[in-house]
Amino acid sequence: MISNFYPNEGLRRFVWVSSAVACCLCITVQSGYANTYESLKITSPQQNITVKGTVRDPQTNQPIAGVTVSVVGTTIATTTNANGQYELKNVPTSAQLSFSMIGMQSITENVNNRATIDVMLSSDNEIIDEVVVVGYGTQKKAVVSGAIATVKGDELAKSSSVNLSNSFAGRLPGVTAMQNSGEPGYDGSSIRIRGINSLSGGNSDPLIVIDGVPQRAGGIDRINPNDVESVSVLKDASAAIYGSRAGNGVILITTKQGKQGKPTLSYDLNVGIGQPTRLPKMANSEQYTNIINEVTKVYGEDPANWKAVWEGINSGNGTYDFPNRTVEAVYKPEDRQKYINGSDPLRFPNTDWYDAALKTWSPQQRHNLQLTGGTDNSRYLISLGYLNQDAVYKNSATFFKQYDLRANLEFKLSEYITTRLAITGREESRNFPTRGAGDIFRFLLRGLPTNIAVWPNGLPGPDLEYGANPVVITTGETGYDRNTRDYLQNTGTIDIKIPGVEGLKVTGTASLDKYWGRSKRWETPWMLYDWDKVSFEADGVTPKLEGYIPRGIEPKAQLRESTDDQLGINLSALISYDKQFNEVHNFSAIAGLTREKVTNNGFFASRMDFPSTQVEQLNFGDRERENLGNENVFDRARLSYYGRFNYDYNQKYLLEFNWRVDGSYIFPPEKRFGFFPGISAGWRISEESFFKDNVSFVNNLKIRGSWGQMGAEAYYGGSLQEYKYLSLMNTGSGVFNDRIFQTLYESDIPNPAFTWEVANNSNIGLDATLFSNKLSIELDYFYNKRTNVLTKNPGVIPVSTGISGNLPIANLGNLTNKGYEFNISFRDQKGDFSYNVGINGGYAKNNVQYSSDPPNTLDYQKQIGKVTDAWLVYLYDGIFIDQASIDANTIDYSALGLRDGRLLPGDMKYVDYNGDGKITSDDRVRLDKNGSPTFTGGITLGADYKGLDLSVLLQGATGGMRRIGPTESGLIGNYLEWNYNNRWSIDNPSDVDPRLTNRGDAYFTGDNTYWVRSTNYLRIKNVELGYTLPSTLTSKIGLNSLRIYTNGINLVTFDKIKIWDPEANNSTGQYYPQSRILNFGLKAAF
Repeated sequence: MISNFYPNEGLRRFVWVSSAVACCLCITVQSGYANTYESLKITSPQQNITVKGTVRDPQTNQPIAGVTVSVVGTTIATTTNANGQYELKNVPTSAQLSFSMIGMQSITENVNNRATIDVMLSSDNEIIDEVVVVGYGTQKKAVVSGAIATVKGDELAKSSSVNLSNSFAGRLPGVTAMQNSGEPGYDGSSIRIRGINSLSGGNSDPLIVIDGVPQRAGGIDRINPNDVESVSVLKDASAAIYGSRAGNGVILITTKQGKQGKPTLSYDLNVGIGQPTRLPKMANSEQYTNIINEVTKVYGEDPANWKAVWEGINSGNGTYDFPNRTVEAVYKPEDRQKYINGSDPLRFPNTDWYDAALKTWSPQQRHNLQLTGGTDNSRYLISLGYLNQDAVYKNSATFFKQYDLRANLEFKLSEYITTRLAITGREESRNFPTRGAGDIFRFLLRGLPTNIAVWPNGLPGPDLEYGANPVVITTGETGYDRNTRDYLQNTGTIDIKIPGVEGLKVTGTASLDKYWGRSKRWETPWMLYDWDKVSFEADGVTPKLEGYIPRGIEPKAQLRESTDDQLGINLSALISYDKQFNEVHNFSAIAGLTREKVTNNGFFASRMDFPSTQVEQLNFGDRERENLGNENVFDRARLSYYGRFNYDYNQKYLLEFNWRVDGSYIFPPEKRFGFFPGISAGWRISEESFFKDNVSFVNNLKIRGSWGQMGAEAYYGGSLQEYKYLSLMNTGSGVFNDRIFQTLYESDIPNPAFTWEVANNSNIGLDATLFSNKLSIELDYFYNKRTNVLTKNPGVIPVSTGISGNLPIANLGNLTNKGYEFNISFRDQKGDFSYNVGINGGYAKNNVQYSSDPPNTLDYQKQIGKVTDAWLVYLYDGIFIDQASIDANTIDYSALGLRDGRLLPGDMKYVDYNGDGKITSDDRVRLDKNGSPTFTGGITLGADYKGLDLSVLLQGATGGMRRIGPTESGLIGNYLEWNYNNRWSIDNPSDVDPRLTNRGDAYFTGDNTYWVRSTNYLRIKNVELGYTLPSTLTSKIGLNSLRIYTNGINLVTFDKIKIWDPEANNSTGQYYPQSRILNFGLKAAF
């Protein structure tokens, strides 16, 4: 049986054994420190004194006002006055004073019985001296000449999001993070750097590098946010060092490392409740029955009789008599009244299917335990995490659980040799119903309010279609769909400093990523119950229900299982050299090579007709009804050489050149290797004497520019195109002499010119800090051109060749992408009150220069000159409000397939774009819009006062569009209440909104600009309020620190769609909605 080969228990044993080893290590380190602690002594009370002094700027000798002066470990504090003077009373003679101010370097002074303490407070160069993680190394921010956005892990942790990718939204300019779903375990964001960079079906995903290793199994979503030290985003030529996979940008995730000092244990608890940000309001029974009478009985008649028929079926016995026939209402007035007043809820229910199937709140919880410490020769960080998310379904069997372990260890073996070992283990467990979220929410939309969801005795009501009663299919009654993924990732690194050559170092890294995946879908038959609305049980009150297995559901259980066993190995060697000459010439260079290999063994099988629902193993299924299965086996390899050269003159004139040579198995031998260079330069004007001596309020001013050439591997149709330079074969079947034979045929015609996509990216930028580094400004403008993009070849193969079909896909497409970014922040402090405010944003819009439009495509319908995936639609031009407006119309609509061959009141008007007097497909216009926003940004606000802290993140996007057209409303499905309230009707002949139809049986329910709506939105993305207890209090309970907080995610959204969440990539509501989450938590350090 497949389950016998699944190594789940092995990983669990690894986690616990590793934890035990970590604990032993910590105990050993702790014991080493124990000998250094002095015993507690009982001393007599210390004498308190008054301390005065003045704080000055060492460069100007001017006094500094607003400096916070506090006694360390107490609540005694004050601020300097306009003359820089301060006074503190009741200060212990052995105390320490802390002097701090935003934009200045904080210092600490021992009192030592001094009554006067004057200090000099220098400007804080933290911003320009900050170390930024770049490809294969780090750089000071002051000398970075590329476009790199960074954010600290502690900032991301403020979002309290259980999915790391969701924390990026609004915090990194130029990075678009759109959360498409809130489903537990699948609630990550799609990430784009500087917009869409490829044609339809191509790949715009950035390269993810985690602790120096690219494309680690599991990606970015499930990394424990508490383990992240920083995130860097390479957006321009700085990404060229990652070559063929850097065309869409690179995201570098750096995890936390151990710190020298005594062991520190911290515990982070986060408990939250979530609910959908938005659910559609559906028509109730009164509204639905009204619509059905309208669309099925009225609109089928001659418009001249609509009003009379409408009045007839809504009065008396619900009929209207013509001379030779009678029109009878689907829902008669007497019955409709019962739906309205609820007098007979069993026969005439008013069901809210969302309320029946979904609960108000779904719980989640996250725990994280982290231990750090170290000595001069060793450092360690051990982290353990646990996450549990429940779904929003009532009586749900849906959940996501995650266990994770991270151990980052560093050992200094000698003066010249340092080793590092990183071990990560993670188990992800997902449990879902047998129907996916898309199906579930589709049927919630379709649920008729006139059908009962659950009978009074708790049995489920009848199905909507193929067993789809949402109350049942969200539970475990139908079986389960379980998905378990285990990851074991190890990285070992050794740094060797070469004796006798200062600055020369050799680094070797080996990483091993092991992934085991298993999916098991066990579907059992289930019963639904219907009532003939006449028969009762013996008590005369209880309906006599008839149970049945729904149509389309197998009467016996069925099982599908699949496994994946994947191994990734990454080996790299790097030599680096850093040297300063004559104290002004700073030089550094690296060169390295990397070899990557990924091997996967996957298997799938299924069987049906199990004799019992209690036996869930493949070998018990019916051998006559089995899928013999298939395999997913592949080996992928890459070989790369890379390097970087940096030079700066006294941190004033900056130059960088980086390159990479990549080899990939995807391409033919003569095109297998690609060379990708990048160059950037910068000038720190603020370091020039003419500027420094005359513009004192500017601390740093740098202009920079870059150009780089990156690659992109071959994606088309949403999948990696492998071996397209070869003739690929596939299997089929044929019949000969009444026997079926397996055949082999050529499925893909080779393209020997198959090669890389190439991205040529240019960028200019400016960085500035002003007013003692309180104000920070970053500005960028970019222009990217992508060539050799895979697209369909417009040519066809001549029939004379004996081969039918199209030519193979080819590197024919190209597009441009340009835009701008900004990041502006300000921070300050007034006494005990400190605050910060920031605004960032990025605009990116692409333009297709060449794409394979079909032959004879009209100019205004071509993809060329528009954004990728631009929509082709009719232009909405109002409503035919009555027969008079139809009679005045001179445009022919007959090509659209009119009902009864004529226009009707409430139909839409279209623009005759080509002016030929008729509406045909030639009048469709290619919009310069798609579903992706062109601008995204965020506003951050923060404040801190005596341990009380507040942070706010506003996030928004503009430029995107969404279709919100009707789907399956009618006799088979419900209508949105919005459609009901705004529709054209006999009583409300709207000139804006069309009449409703039965399941889209009119021409205007298709693609037109009426249904296309802007997704512009502004969201209160995150609000967190916390309080850090004073150390004088926490020390009494054995804690170093304790912070309690409450947090809200996706609290309020301002937009015009109103029906769906504006981040949703689904136009019909058939998806698991995003979540609004309220969290409560604490973080304690021991």
